[in-house]
Amino acid sequence: MNKELFVKVVNFMKELHIESEKYNNLMQEIDPEFGGGYIHTKTISFLEELLKELSNDVFNEIGYFLWELDFGSKYEDGCITGPEGEIIKLSTPEELYDLIGKDNK
Repeated sequence: MNKELFVKVVNFMKELHIESEKYNNLMQEIDPEFGGGYIHTKTISFLEELLKELSNDVFNEIGYFLWELDFGSKYEDGCITGPEGEIIKLSTPEELYDLIGKDNK
């Protein structure tokens, strides 16, 4: 999978995730006891697994980027370091693609 397509898919997943959050927030305004909906969940999960397979993501960096770093928005310098203590940037889908590529060398 080339970088352009990888980035396009990750950005699409982010859009779906944002739509789901907006839906949940709206439903909670209408009904404060609304427990959350799962629109787009299956699609996002499927795309995540597909990206992992196609990019040979053996260390689950995609999952970490999507869910722990909230699509990179929670990234801070130093939260990810390499084996020799070097800071690894992981705030964009492009950086994620590059990191997975390094792991596969």
